[in-house]
Amino acid sequence: MRRILEFYFTMLGQEDYRLIADKFDDVTKRIVCRALFSWINDGSHHMHDALEVGTEEDSIKRYLEVFKEIFVKTEHKAHYDMMMNTPVQE
Repeated sequence: MRRILEFYFTMLGQEDYRLIADKFDDVTKRIVCRALFSWINDGSHHMHDALEVGTEEDSIKRYLEVFKEIFVKTEHKAHYDMMMNTPVQE
């Protein structure tokens, strides 16, 4: 997820991924978005032992929902749908 967000938005989309959370009107989702970026950035810079890695299923669901919404908020939902192989709704 980190590589997708960093590469897609920074390299291709020319978006500053650190500012994407500001696009969320809902405070809770904004916090989750910031936590997502913090979590993926933290995970990219050092090793974790088994005790540190545990993530609750609810947290994973929230991260995945916000991950999708990041693409919606930045007007890149079509790319998300294509990469996730989401059926086109007419």
